Amino acid sequence: MFWELCVLYANGREEVLTVFKDLDIALNCVDRIYAQDGYPMHKAYTIRPGSVA
Repeated sequence: MFWELCVLYANGREEVLTVFKDLDIALNCVDRIYAQDGYPMHKAYTIRPGSVA
């Protein structure tokens, strides 16, 4: 299964930043982003199952 690291903006726009094969690595990536940049009010980082196309 693939996992997409997405950024969700306050205006409702969503952007896929990268795709991972391992959920734990994807979650660790989000943790590192928040540890480095803090928790911004205007966007959020999420992990979702990837679409196979």
